[in-house]
Amino acid sequence: MSFTSSYYHDLVSTAPDCKNCPLRYKKKVYPDGPIPAQIAFVGEAPGAKEEREGRPFIGPSGELMWEHFGPAVGIAREDVWVTNAILCRLEKVKLATGAILPKDTVMELAAACCHRRLIDELRVVNPNPSFVIVPLGNTALRALTGIAKAKIYAYRGSIQQVDIHGIF
Repeated sequence: MSFTSSYYHDLVSTAPDCKNCPLRYKKKVYPDGPIPAQIAFVGEAPGAKEEREGRPFIGPSGELMWEHFGPAVGIAREDVWVTNAILCRLEKVKLATGAILPKDTVMELAAACCHRRLIDELRVVNPNPSFVIVPLGNTALRALTGIAKAKIYAYRGSIQQVDIHGIF
């Protein structure tokens, strides 16, 4: 199920803080999946194909996920909520002063602007404490755990308890 902007905003009351985001003029790629969902995959940000098509996880990473990993562990795309820590495709941003913000800086700023939206979205998708959320990348891990310097490889294979209802 792909969500339209209006349906998504009816569903999730906390919109991203776009007015402060360096990517505010970019096309948003809204999440999709069943509600409620037992599992959510949270990526970092959409890629070029996702931006073009308007659906998350359909580019090279999504193809790898749904053609190889999913079938190997018995997970089908239609059973999983898929979203990103950042709703817009990342790129360097040129400021009015002529200075250029590097992608890493843009990623940090955009993730902060999308943080409330991501947590609110996950609360709506499944309010159950046993909800499984799989972060795919550093940005997603940091957004979910609040650990500013977290590296995904350091957490690989581990289970972290995150109380999405206790955030904020």
